[in-house]
Amino acid sequence: MKKINFLYIFLFLGMIMSSCTDLTEEPFDILTTDNYFTDKNSVEAAVLRPYEHGHWCAWDGDRWMLQELTADHFVWTQKGKHGWDEGQWVRLHRHNWDFLQNQINGSWVGPYQGISQINNVLLAFNNLDFAKIGLSEADKANYSGELRTLRVWYYTWLIDFFRFVPINEDITTVNAQSTPQEVFAYMEKELKEAIPGLRKEAIPGHFSQGSAAALLVRMYLNAKVWTGVDRSADCMTVAQEIIDGKYGTFSIDTDYRGPFRSSVLGKKSPENLFEWPHARNTYELGWMYSAFHHYKSNSILDTDGWNGYNGIHLTPSRDLDGKIYNYSLGKPYEKYADGDYRKRNYEVIDGDGNYEGFFLVGPQYEFDRKKGYGYDASKPVTGSEEWSGKQLIFVDQVGRFSEKPNGRWSEGSGVTTGEENSGVRLVKFGPLSHSHGLFMNNSVAEIRLAEVYYSLAECKYKAGDKVAAAKLLDAVRKRNFPASIWAEQSYEANIAKLTDQEFIDEWGREFLGEHRRRTDLIRWGRFAEAWWDKEQDKTDKDYEVFPIPSRIVNSNPMIKQTTRGWE
Repeated sequence: MKKINFLYIFLFLGMIMSSCTDLTEEPFDILTTDNYFTDKNSVEAAVLRPYEHGHWCAWDGDRWMLQELTADHFVWTQKGKHGWDEGQWVRLHRHNWDFLQNQINGSWVGPYQGISQINNVLLAFNNLDFAKIGLSEADKANYSGELRTLRVWYYTWLIDFFRFVPINEDITTVNAQSTPQEVFAYMEKELKEAIPGLRKEAIPGHFSQGSAAALLVRMYLNAKVWTGVDRSADCMTVAQEIIDGKYGTFSIDTDYRGPFRSSVLGKKSPENLFEWPHARNTYELGWMYSAFHHYKSNSILDTDGWNGYNGIHLTPSRDLDGKIYNYSLGKPYEKYADGDYRKRNYEVIDGDGNYEGFFLVGPQYEFDRKKGYGYDASKPVTGSEEWSGKQLIFVDQVGRFSEKPNGRWSEGSGVTTGEENSGVRLVKFGPLSHSHGLFMNNSVAEIRLAEVYYSLAECKYKAGDKVAAAKLLDAVRKRNFPASIWAEQSYEANIAKLTDQEFIDEWGREFLGEHRRRTDLIRWGRFAEAWWDKEQDKTDKDYEVFPIPSRIVNSNPMIKQTTRGWE
């Protein structure tokens, strides 16, 4: 009998009687496969637990930070007396981290916690009679396949961040590190074995054939970086199979907001191969709301009294004089064309909770609670720190602008010289309106069909087929522009526009904030470059691979430091 919860309370019952002594032991709260798995709901509850951890793993801190705050699109600036936090954000932005950094340790521990949860459930499944509780062999194949696929998803973080990592399938055994090639082969085998048993229908919060196949696309696209072997041909094959419907029916959403508002519309976007089903007190992006938004964000966004701590924003496009920086990378807000729907200021536009735009930029006004949508232009939101008593205006710059009347700015523009109004704020995962019961009711697409299109386009572009790449990109991009300006924005109609730089910029525009920017920059050989307040990477260490955290190396003699420069 396999135990899935090792909590023991032993009751010693002694009844001394003239005729006998009964020392029978009766455990009441040991959960076993016999008394826990009693029906389909109990099986699904066990399966959902590592998914819940997965949502936290992807969107609630360390992994998101390593993917985005080490890249060129986002920064956590110090704003006056707030946000220094022992210099950790400076180290991430300038590629000055060490193996003591909390985010690096958390990015090792977090995925392995999820893997352990999965291994525990799969072990219990091995000893469970599914037929006895009314489930079929197909049900067993699907549940087991989901967990094996989710385990591979956890390993995509580990191989991407650290390369040499242990492969664990047993909750009682600690293994030594495997090579990236061994880890990749294991992941590929697991997916290929799991996919046939998965359902084709994409249900929010679950892996299906389409999303599992998309993990293969993601792996093949990055295989040369991770293992040294180019798997572009395999990437193109599987990507085309997904587009052709082999693993389920999916299509590009015709609305740029569609993949991020399934919960608002009450139906899943046809583009989302895998999405987290958000709702208040279920799956939430509380960390992201707090980290992204201002101390007075409730006034702007109607967030049920929830204010932010004003940390993360887009890296600035403009210098202290308002001129656009000449860096090739970064400047994410200015990389969006004027007229792009996404570049609009975020605003709830009607009583049904519909909204437009992905950013908060410029003068800020209070949410119009009387109407239940829009902003009240008669009520400007004022600052609470450097701009106390003055209207809060989010600028695409970082600097001590409140000191200008004194002729200062001597500190320049950098991670440590922000103020409360510094930076454009991302509101891609809206809407936030509490008035409509939609606060934290957004959708977060973990894997979108757009990624499959862009991955296939990248492979074709690098193989020299720029026309095919342009068509694939345009199939997604067309939704972002009014018909009146589409002809000038289309890559297919303006093929010379599609360059290496434009391609990496386009990855950034489409997937801004979706925890992948670092990986894309590395794949294009651009991660070491200079951008705003970051110099070219030094050559003393490998910065494309994070060092194995010191706490892991020190606690397990089987784990060795494998990242160059940290041995």
